[in-house]
Amino acid sequence: MRIGSLLKPITIILVAIIWLVQLQGCANIVPPSGGPRDSIPPYLIAAKPHDSSVQINPKEIVIAFNEFITADALQENLIFSPTIKTVPLIDARLNVLRIRINDTLASNTTYSLKFGNAIKDVNEGNIAKGFTYVFSTGNHIDTGTFKGSVRVAETGEVDSTLLVILHPVNKDSAIFKDKPLYYTKLNGKGQFEFQFLPTQSFNAFVVPNDFTKRYDDSTKVFGFLKAPIEIKAQTDTQMFYVFEGAKKVEKKKTSTSSSNKNAKKEGMTSLRYAKSLDGSEQDLLNDLLLSFDTPIHLNDSFPIQLCDTLNKPLDNVTLSLDSTQKIITIKHDWIESTKMRLIIPKKSVKDSLGNTLLKSDTLAFKTKSESAYGTALIRMNNYQSFKNPILLLTKDNKVKFSYPLQQAILRISKLPPGDYQLKLLLDDNNNGVWDTGKFSQQKQPEIVIKLSTILNIKANWENEANVILKM
Repeated sequence: MRIGSLLKPITIILVAIIWLVQLQGCANIVPPSGGPRDSIPPYLIAAKPHDSSVQINPKEIVIAFNEFITADALQENLIFSPTIKTVPLIDARLNVLRIRINDTLASNTTYSLKFGNAIKDVNEGNIAKGFTYVFSTGNHIDTGTFKGSVRVAETGEVDSTLLVILHPVNKDSAIFKDKPLYYTKLNGKGQFEFQFLPTQSFNAFVVPNDFTKRYDDSTKVFGFLKAPIEIKAQTDTQMFYVFEGAKKVEKKKTSTSSSNKNAKKEGMTSLRYAKSLDGSEQDLLNDLLLSFDTPIHLNDSFPIQLCDTLNKPLDNVTLSLDSTQKIITIKHDWIESTKMRLIIPKKSVKDSLGNTLLKSDTLAFKTKSESAYGTALIRMNNYQSFKNPILLLTKDNKVKFSYPLQQAILRISKLPPGDYQLKLLLDDNNNGVWDTGKFSQQKQPEIVIKLSTILNIKANWENEANVILKM
């Protein structure tokens, strides 16, 4: 072979090498992807004692996983059932979880350790959801189960922070004095499930997830079943409706004499208020409100007056002060697209120190037109199956409008635009409002059912909805 013929391919290779070197000098090097993302959560490969062991009384449990793990808030996530007096010591290192039990375990009892979402793999953070280890000090593993759901009775919503707890039926006062024998958390849908329970009867309750896990305050959220629950391999599903037996009363802030003197020195002697007008328009469906920061008194010698544009007082107007003495309510049968004035004399209101408004004020406004509202035609199927049903239109869990159901078609002539969550109140005592429960009288609360329908109201538009009512 001739030498010249060999030089040509060698030259091409050298040029290619030089080109690659130059390219590397001005380009980013992208490392290989490493294959698809690991999506498999850690799983148990060995345990001492073995998972589901019987006739053991361990002081230490060692669990090994298939990969390195990390554990977040293990003590808060671990549910040791039935409960023991001393919290176990837990240590997570590499791929090993070590639990030390410093308490005496009951004989012939199935114990379960449920770790919730605490255990994850190190690299991808895949969660070993609901990982559970179980053993028995007796000769068998209990297989009783109990599951169900929890709803807030007043709103029909879910509160996933609550706990469902079980107490032995032979301890009537346990809910007030003792920590529960068994407890479990709710998931995001308000559902719960107990496993590995003995086949016996329990009193079941719902309580806040606080350190006591007891019912010790009527203002706390609470729920109960009237009859004990008998645990079986497949226990009947139960629904709890939780309630506050009494509303919390906020303490009134009192002003000290020194702070009042300071306020006067700074010239803060005039009262201020906020009005409920929508810009310069008054809602046809609601009262006109004046809200003050401090309690006030109305001065009959200088009355607040609702007038026409010529300052002539209108008929059928009532003013009232609420129980906090901070809100003045002006009631009137509003007529659409009508200009009005609210005349507020300087001395019409005063607080306990004699402070008044800085000056007299006149609010000029106009009532909204009916075209600013939408109408609704709601067809309700199966309403006859419920006792005293009331349809609730809510926003942010607050009832905006309510309508007792007496026929299958409900027509609402005026509704402010917006989205309304439809709910159904089962008004047991037929008084038109939701009533709470009372545990001391074994009285369950009235129930509000959250419906799947969202009613979208557009201004100057007839809006229709078909609703199938069911529990």
